[in-house]
Amino acid sequence: MKPIISIIIPVYNVEKYIHRCIKSILSQTFTNFELLLINDGSSDKSGNICDDFALEDSRIRVIHQKNGGVSRARNKGIKLAQGDFLMFCDSDDYVEKNWCSQLIEEVKEDERVLPVSGIRLIYNIKEKREVIKTFSQKVKIGKDEYFEIYKKELSGGLWCKLYDRHIIEENSLYFDVNVSRAEDLLFNLKYITYMDSIVTVPAITYNYVHSNENSLINRYRIDLSDINLMVYSAWKEYLNQINADREKFEELATYFYFHFLGVLKNTFDERNKDTLFRKLKQNHNILNSKEFRECLELADTSKENAKYINLLKRRNYYIVWFMEQAIRVKKKIANKKYKNISA
Repeated sequence: MKPIISIIIPVYNVEKYIHRCIKSILSQTFTNFELLLINDGSSDKSGNICDDFALEDSRIRVIHQKNGGVSRARNKGIKLAQGDFLMFCDSDDYVEKNWCSQLIEEVKEDERVLPVSGIRLIYNIKEKREVIKTFSQKVKIGKDEYFEIYKKELSGGLWCKLYDRHIIEENSLYFDVNVSRAEDLLFNLKYITYMDSIVTVPAITYNYVHSNENSLINRYRIDLSDINLMVYSAWKEYLNQINADREKFEELATYFYFHFLGVLKNTFDERNKDTLFRKLKQNHNILNSKEFRECLELADTSKENAKYINLLKRRNYYIVWFMEQAIRVKKKIANKKYKNISA
């Protein structure tokens, strides 16, 4: 029997987690699916574990290939898929029993719709510290409202969505193998331009596991500037493609204006071992980038310090940095005086 859904999982050196992942897929209440396990050159026992599962369940197909990265693995799965719809899962995550059923329920024959459900973020395996990201109700929204979901951190990933394989194949929508960060968001933005609407599903269906908390949270990112520039440009292109109004571009600019400020701060993270001159030069270049200038021009900065905004508009980060240092020194002196008075 031809499967309705093809589930694609890239697998690479996850022998500690792959059992849990596959078992959660096989526990779905919706059973008419095939599971494509793309073993991307694992050097541990991941490939063998996948083969063992395939012997037990005919819905599983295992593809072994040389290591080429997650995007090549997903593209391989897309090309081999037989289902009408595609779903993606990461091999160190696991899903709820209603993962497939909740999303396939929203598919309509006469409408191109992207269903999006909620997610549980698990930050500490031992203590299982969780953050829930979900929708309060079922709502159908237009493509121009997709950015609102993105701001809630519910739209960038692949995991809580159901994709039409025929639309993907007809329009050659594949993952960019030259991009190692935010490749899932870039794929989504291309795909959604072919949709009529997006449906929010008020259910938690996916568990995203941060298996190494220290490396994923509050860490210094040397490529943060490049990622921010790429993602902003992708969103801008998306809004242009769907003919969004000026208000949407202003919302985009406001959101990424604050992200650019985060990039400037990231440069001076104590884990960045560059010289002070290199750090200042890097931020000076960011400040003068076309993307940052666009955001600064369109963003709503009415609640921000007017003097600081004027400094940014002068396009000289060296002056900005000098003023920031002066303010820090002033605050330290004031705090010291306060402590002496209190004593």
